[in-house]
Amino acid sequence: MSLARLESDLLKVRNDLGKVKEVNTRFNRVIDEISILKERTLADPEAREAIIKELKTKEIIDVFAGIEQDFEELRQQLARQEMSRERISDFVESLRTKKTFSFTQTTDSIIFLEQIIDTLKSSHITIKPEFIGTIDLGSLAIELGLYKTNSGVIVEKERFASALASLLGRKLLKNLIFETDNAKIFLRASTEVTVETDNSHLKLLSRIAREE
Repeated sequence: MSLARLESDLLKVRNDLGKVKEVNTRFNRVIDEISILKERTLADPEAREAIIKELKTKEIIDVFAGIEQDFEELRQQLARQEMSRERISDFVESLRTKKTFSFTQTTDSIIFLEQIIDTLKSSHITIKPEFIGTIDLGSLAIELGLYKTNSGVIVEKERFASALASLLGRKLLKNLIFETDNAKIFLRASTEVTVETDNSHLKLLSRIAREE
């Protein structure tokens, strides 16, 4: 199987999972309606007889029984797949060199960015806009006395926190790239950090993000 076909199949699975969620929501509504029906039959014997009589003209019981059987078969298939899925999941994650981390607050993203630099033991960081010409970092270079390049500025690790604080104050903490000698970090939104680095570093960063 080619990687292109694998990607296509995965995208189809993800799309189908969206349909499964819709089915689950709809079936929860069915369960609620049947629960109400059950309460009515328990509270009113006459209503029970009337419902039984009407059900003779409907497919409700057979359809419900068929759905229950389908769900049970699906549950068994998922149980059989579980061990294989976990084993494959570990393998897939071992190939990962890019990951996006999402946070609820900008301050959490800033803390994580500083942790990334510490974890990677980076001495210098190049900061530049993701799209050329969209952000002028010249004023940042002047304020902090940073070395300016054609595309951005270079900041030492010791002053990285100050640079982030300045960018936040200028409302420029988005659509930025932070480059070190062993990683490329994208900050497309103030609460979304995407890191490209080797797998061993990504595992460490994932552990740090979970502890946040």
